[in-house]
Amino acid sequence: MRQYRLLIFGFALVFIIFGCDSGGSDDTSPETGAAILTLNNLSPLPGDYHLEGWVVTSDLATLSLGKFTVGSGGRLFNLAGEELATRRLDTQFPLDSARIAYITIEPPGDVDDSPSMTRLMGGLFIEGSAELRTTDVEGIEDALVLARGNYIIETPTNGPNSFEQSGIWFVNLTGGPPARGLRITTPIPGWKHQGWVDIDGIPLNMGVISHHSQPDDSNIYSGSQPGYNYPGEDFLVNAPPSLTFPLSLAGTRVTVSLEPDPDPDPERSQLILFEATVPETPESIGTTYDMTNQVDTWPTGRMVIVQQ
Repeated sequence: MRQYRLLIFGFALVFIIFGCDSGGSDDTSPETGAAILTLNNLSPLPGDYHLEGWVVTSDLATLSLGKFTVGSGGRLFNLAGEELATRRLDTQFPLDSARIAYITIEPPGDVDDSPSMTRLMGGLFIEGSAELRTTDVEGIEDALVLARGNYIIETPTNGPNSFEQSGIWFVNLTGGPPARGLRITTPIPGWKHQGWVDIDGIPLNMGVISHHSQPDDSNIYSGSQPGYNYPGEDFLVNAPPSLTFPLSLAGTRVTVSLEPDPDPDPERSQLILFEATVPETPESIGTTYDMTNQVDTWPTGRMVIVQQ
C-alpha cells in the first residue's frame, strides 16, 4: 500500500454506525454491525458544503451512512451540529454485504439519498476493511496516478523578447511543435482543474482548466496578442491590489489543483495534482520544465465493518 504523508491537517475520527435488529426470532437472519470510519489529513469544507459516507452492497444497493462536516481541529459534526465522536446511526445492510465504500462532497441543502458526482475518496472492502483514497475512486484511478505535467516560461501575448519571465503556460515543447503540457488520460466526473502561481505566499488564480488541449477560462492578466492554445497566463496587465505587473515568476511556486465542480470556494483546494518551483534563473524560451505529481499527499481514510 502506498503511504500518504501529512498535507494540511491531521486527524482521526471514529464514526460509529450501529445496525438495526430485525426484531424477529429467526436465528438465520443476517447479522448487522457497525462501520468505523477513520479520516486523515482532511481540511474543513467552505460554507454549507458537507461530506457524506456511502456503502455499496453485494446486491449493488447504495446506502448512505450519514452527512457530516469537518470542523476546526479536524473534528466532525453532523448537520445538526452534534459531534460525531459519540453519534450512533442505524445501518441497514447485513454485516457481510459491504463491497465498496466512498465519501462524497455534497452541496448546501442536499437532502436526497443519492451521492453527488464529486467523490472525494473510496475503496474496496477486503475482509471487512476498506482503505479510502481519491486514487481508488472508480473511473479516475489512472487519470490521477498516471497524470504528468509540464510548463514553459514565456509571454506570447505581448510579442517576442519582452518580459519573458512574466508568463507561464502548460505546454510541452520537447517534441518540436507545441503540445499539451497537462496529460491526464480521462475526464474526472465531478471535478475540474485550476492553475495557480504563489506570489508572496498567496495563490493567484490562473483560471479553470476545462480541457487540457484548449485555453483555460481566464486571460485577464495577459496581453492583447494570441497566446498558446493551451492553459496558461501572462502576468502583464490588470494587476490585483498589492502586486505590480509585469510580474517576474522566477522562484515562484506553480500548481495545478483538483477542484470540486461546482466549486464552493474561490481559494485553492488542498488537492494539489501538480507542483513545481520556477527556477530563479529560467532558461531560454523553449525550455520545458517538469511538474511533480502530488497525489501521494492527499487525504486518506479507512472504513472497517465490525460486528455489533
